[in-house]
Amino acid sequence: MLPNLSEIKNQRKKIGLTQSELARQTGVSQSLIAKIESNVIVPSYSNAKKLFDFFEIIQKEHEAKVSDFMTLKVISVKTETPLRIAIKTMEKNSISQLPVLEDGKSVGTLSEKTALEVINNSENSKEILEKSVEVIMDDSMPQINEDTPFQLVSSIMGHYSGVLVTKNGKVIGIITKADLLRAIVGKK
Repeated sequence: MLPNLSEIKNQRKKIGLTQSELARQTGVSQSLIAKIESNVIVPSYSNAKKLFDFFEIIQKEHEAKVSDFMTLKVISVKTETPLRIAIKTMEKNSISQLPVLEDGKSVGTLSEKTALEVINNSENSKEILEKSVEVIMDDSMPQINEDTPFQLVSSIMGHYSGVLVTKNGKVIGIITKADLLRAIVGKK
């Protein structure tokens, strides 16, 4: 189903094209575009589709991708890292979660929430602090590739506090809710 025809003028103006420029880009005559925009004529399906396809391509070209706002420096720990060291790493870097990586691949996640629950439920907190992260880590964060569109990442982040960016199976970046907020504020 095609969008409303009134969107043609709105989209054209939004990207700063004249009717003539839009005509050259789409193969739809300038006079037809003028008639469509003034509600004088209803275009054929194929001409309307050419126009809306063009706007969709332009939108995809300008849509932010994960690679535009991901954090490249992924602070992580290994499975054998003692919980005490992992907590200090989170504190030092002001982060609330750590991916647990082995050979560049995600095997789990350690969060402040999980660490606190385990410590609070433990009879011997000193002993639990020396246990390896592997014993208490949660499942891995979701993984996406660097070409994933902003909108998709944003919807995933509604359910997770972080997302790992991978390439050929290896972690190359991370996105947190703070990164999303920076990307949104940076756009304005």
